[in-house]
Amino acid sequence: MKIFLIASECPPVPGGIATYIGNTAAMFADAGHEITIFARSDKTETEERNKLKIIKIIPKDTYLLNFTKVHPHSENHPGFPYNVMGYWGAVSYQLAEEVINYIRIYGQPDVIESEDYSGIAYFLLQKKLLGYLELKGVPIVVNLHSPQYLLYPANKMPSYHLYDYWVGRMEKFCILAADGVFAPTQYITQQVKTTLNPDLDIEIIPLPAPQKLLHQEQLSLSSPTPGDIVYFGRLEIRKGIIPLLEACSQLWDAGINFQLTAIGGDTWYHLQGCYMKAYLTEKYREYINLGKLIISAPLPQAQLYERVKKAWCVVIPSLWENFPNTCLESMLLGKVILASSAVGHVEMLQTTEMQGGVIFDLQDSNDFADKLNQILSYSKTEILELGEKARTLILRISAPENVLSKRIAHLQKLIERHQARNIFPSLNYLPHGKVAYPSSLFENPDISIKSIVSVCIPFYNCGHYISETLISVFASNYPDLEVIIFNDGSTDKKSLETLAVIEQIYSNLKIIHSENLGVAAARNKMVEIASGEYIAFLDADDRVSPTFYAQAVKVLEQYTNVGFVASWIKEFGDSEKVWVAWNTEFPYLLAHNTLGVCTVVRKAAYLATGGMKSLLAENLEDYECWINMCEKGWLGVVIPELHYFYRIRSDSRLQKSNREQLLYLYELIAALHPQLYQDYGVEIYHLLNQNGASWLWNNPSQNIVELNVNSTGMEILSLVTNKLKKVYSDGGISLILNRLLRLTKSFR
Repeated sequence: MKIFLIASECPPVPGGIATYIGNTAAMFADAGHEITIFARSDKTETEERNKLKIIKIIPKDTYLLNFTKVHPHSENHPGFPYNVMGYWGAVSYQLAEEVINYIRIYGQPDVIESEDYSGIAYFLLQKKLLGYLELKGVPIVVNLHSPQYLLYPANKMPSYHLYDYWVGRMEKFCILAADGVFAPTQYITQQVKTTLNPDLDIEIIPLPAPQKLLHQEQLSLSSPTPGDIVYFGRLEIRKGIIPLLEACSQLWDAGINFQLTAIGGDTWYHLQGCYMKAYLTEKYREYINLGKLIISAPLPQAQLYERVKKAWCVVIPSLWENFPNTCLESMLLGKVILASSAVGHVEMLQTTEMQGGVIFDLQDSNDFADKLNQILSYSKTEILELGEKARTLILRISAPENVLSKRIAHLQKLIERHQARNIFPSLNYLPHGKVAYPSSLFENPDISIKSIVSVCIPFYNCGHYISETLISVFASNYPDLEVIIFNDGSTDKKSLETLAVIEQIYSNLKIIHSENLGVAAARNKMVEIASGEYIAFLDADDRVSPTFYAQAVKVLEQYTNVGFVASWIKEFGDSEKVWVAWNTEFPYLLAHNTLGVCTVVRKAAYLATGGMKSLLAENLEDYECWINMCEKGWLGVVIPELHYFYRIRSDSRLQKSNREQLLYLYELIAALHPQLYQDYGVEIYHLLNQNGASWLWNNPSQNIVELNVNSTGMEILSLVTNKLKKVYSDGGISLILNRLLRLTKSFR
């Protein structure tokens, strides 16, 4: 079988995902399967050995100091398109491009697997759903490992900062959009089903053990040292390090003699605003000085294994855990394990037939002390016997040959059953979204002409631009077009003369003259008289790509729940920015628009939901229309390519808008959809509370809000402060300083 693995970590880098990828790739390759890994890395290179190829990819750096005159969000920026997305969005897009380009050269795999973490398969799945030929017929499988949307609450971190929130939305989309989902434990399976859909089909398959720990004759014997307790793993809230040290300090105060060594990487402790190691060192300095507590940096794997072998017991006190390598490796090393209850590693440590470790009750404050005292009282012989039971049990669960047979059976089932969908996945829908799928609109005969696209262009004094707009429309590769221009009471003489001229040039163009009704009413009038099954909205000063209509119709014909299709947006004229649009998602869509007016809309859906409202004559009529259609169950889907070219000019309606106008219109929109805003009220509150006024938002994946001329001084200060915090938390300050240092050295 030919398998692609998509990963956010690249072996042999330490980390749970990298370890899993290394173990899984070895398992498949040793069995004769052809494995190609596409992994985020700190260097670009390709490694090949036997049936295994590792393609290491450096993410495009959104914080690069590029001395260029172009706008940082421009298509001409050297980092495009990664400069217009947040870090994980850019990683996902880059990995999708790498996979698709590889397929063009070397052919398709039988299956692609990706972890859920950070939604790295988002654009790969989006492009497959949109019909990219390179991915046609290839099942994409998601492995439930450790999605951020579950880890953030477990680590007591705020979850609604846009950058983090959108990563969670990407993760959830990947799980819903995948052709197959598997998980190593019932624990994470139930959590995902609870947060997404209880009817999700998730296969339970344990993770494979590492080859280097499989053969006991190649391992030095476990040599437990009395009183030597070891914790290894990140110093992280969800890992239970805080209650562990608190419980140990109480035991030390009670005169219980043992030493705890905590080995692991440092993490930021959000609740205290400091690093966890600094917090723990300060709080438990007394025990560190007495030699009872040692807090150690991570060790290289070989040294770590030797250190763990000396432990009397390994403690795993996690508050949230899936299928940890800490537990897997400790069991294979023949160690006694004291582990917390009610999380994923319990499924590794005990089965109905066998007990492979000691479990303490997280809810009972005395149970940890009782169980640790019990382990400390064991003889060395008893410790070795318990450790051997642990090893025997985990070999039954995770021996590569056992895991491999389950994985191959699962993949073959997915390949055999794989077929194209007719429902586009979305988080909007029940049971955990708030809307149902759209009701049937086709019970009555549809008088529209099938497959015709009616391009509807409202026109008001745009004589300078309309010819350019029409040239782009008639350059379309879609054969079945009708074009309608609605002259909405134009007063400019030259504009009226231009209309008269183009009416003579284009025989397949219909021009309707009217008194001024406003853009919403103009669009509605055109839709009513249009003969096409689909409506393409386009403003009279904008342009469209030659392939957009064909691609959009393809999506509308395949997915019965898609009401409209849009694309990324390229600004021109007085701006050169690129705007990344996203599929329409509640509740984000209720606070900020995610796409432009240049869309291809299902006419029947548009008419059934009432079209655009003249009540919003000043602005945002298209935005409210998208909300309304989505409330009725329709979905807006975005093609992640530049198809809409949006002219920015100082005299346009949008450019003349101001803060007070927008705030009033947002009030109107909320009043038009009271139940929807009520249903999503809690989430909207968190989004606004953690990100500020939504009319200042831009791209949810970037967590960047562009300054508006109407912002108050306090709002500007807040935005700048938040941006600096984001750069700092992403390591951007360190990156900038390192590059400045290199630059300084180069001048010496």
